[in-house]
Amino acid sequence: MKRTAVVGRGLAVMAVLTLLTGCVSTGQQEERPAERQDATQDVGGSAGQGVEGEPEARPQEGGGGESGGDDVHDGVDGEGGGAEEAELLVADVGDPIDIEGCEPGEGRTVTMLEDVVVEEVEHDPVPSQTLNVDGQEVEIPGAPGVLIPERVGQAGCLVAHTAPGACLPRVELSAAYVPAVTLPERVLPEVRLPDGTVLEEVVQPAVEMPAVEIEGVVAEEVCQADEDDLEPGDHVWAAYRWSEHRWSEHQWAETQWSETRWGSSGDGWSSPTMTLPTVTAETLSIPTVSIPTEKLETYRLDDAEHTERTEGEEQVSYITEGDVLFDPDDHEVRAGAEADLEAIASEIADRNDDYVVRVEGHTDDVATVDHEDNQQLSELRAESVVDWLTDHGGMDSDLVSAQGFGEDVPRADNGTEGGRAENRRVVITVEPADRGEDDVDHEVGEEGEEDVGEG
Repeated sequence: MKRTAVVGRGLAVMAVLTLLTGCVSTGQQEERPAERQDATQDVGGSAGQGVEGEPEARPQEGGGGESGGDDVHDGVDGEGGGAEEAELLVADVGDPIDIEGCEPGEGRTVTMLEDVVVEEVEHDPVPSQTLNVDGQEVEIPGAPGVLIPERVGQAGCLVAHTAPGACLPRVELSAAYVPAVTLPERVLPEVRLPDGTVLEEVVQPAVEMPAVEIEGVVAEEVCQADEDDLEPGDHVWAAYRWSEHRWSEHQWAETQWSETRWGSSGDGWSSPTMTLPTVTAETLSIPTVSIPTEKLETYRLDDAEHTERTEGEEQVSYITEGDVLFDPDDHEVRAGAEADLEAIASEIADRNDDYVVRVEGHTDDVATVDHEDNQQLSELRAESVVDWLTDHGGMDSDLVSAQGFGEDVPRADNGTEGGRAENRRVVITVEPADRGEDDVDHEVGEEGEEDVGEG
């Protein structure tokens, strides 16, 4: 009985030891597949990695993760994407600017010029390749494609300022601007093969295209001067506002030339030739824009001894001596002035277009006694002429307006009596009713054209 008990006890101990040994063995076996899996990753599948213990290849710039400062767009939808050939490096295009002087406002007609647009261009990626070296599949990374976004050359605007009658307005042609562009660097990264062979890195350097700034130009206001001793119908020498040009400028094309890593071979393997293809950002040109030459031709109006008739491209102005229309420091139209006003009204009535009439009052710089100031005197004189034209000249009151300039727009030197007499005047200007809706007159040259408009 004692021997049986001992043997039974011994068998129980052995069973416990066997169970413990089996648990330890099972745990070791569960760990081994993970070790083999790690060893397999070191050998083959990832781009450019060799066997365990050898140095890893540099990660591809822009190929996921750090992009080296360039924007990288992953073209693969959803999670788990990241195929290098689906990624894009985006060229850096500078921001547009606020071009000064193009804001609309009272007394100015603004015409926006058409911007110059170069559409976006996408260049294909370089696809990855695989290579079997010593029985191991090695990925040879490619490079992302390049997207050059839409580029816009800001052409700016033209601004024509309101001018008194018998004057050509000041016209401003604003600055223009083309933003800078940087084509991003692209890299075929270095790859170290399992047999120790190194496929060298190939770099396509970044290329910069500087911004282009074009200065604006101005055509100053020009007014017709007075001429003495003119008879009815006599011609006055024309007054010119000469043309001004904002000459064309170009952001010239820049190219990233192709770079190639030639194929090589080893024991049983041959690596592919891989090329970063040429990338070009084309020329963007802002064309020449011209403010054309304009002139005013003036005649002494027939049947109006004291009125000049000045004709521009779209408007006609009648300049009548203030001393004929009004007594000194008075704003009521004199009876003797009716002959000039009747001649003006008759010619306007012969027009066969839709028109508006603006009556302007002007004074010299001698202080008034019976009015607050010369500004008020000029306004009242203009209103008196408007009343005469609507009451006696048959004009529609809705089409006739009055404006006073006081002494602000002299026609001659206020330092002499003769000059002061010339500055005391009324100007009646007739122009098309829809003129304010038109663009400011200008000419745009063809791309690359350097000489546009009259001299």
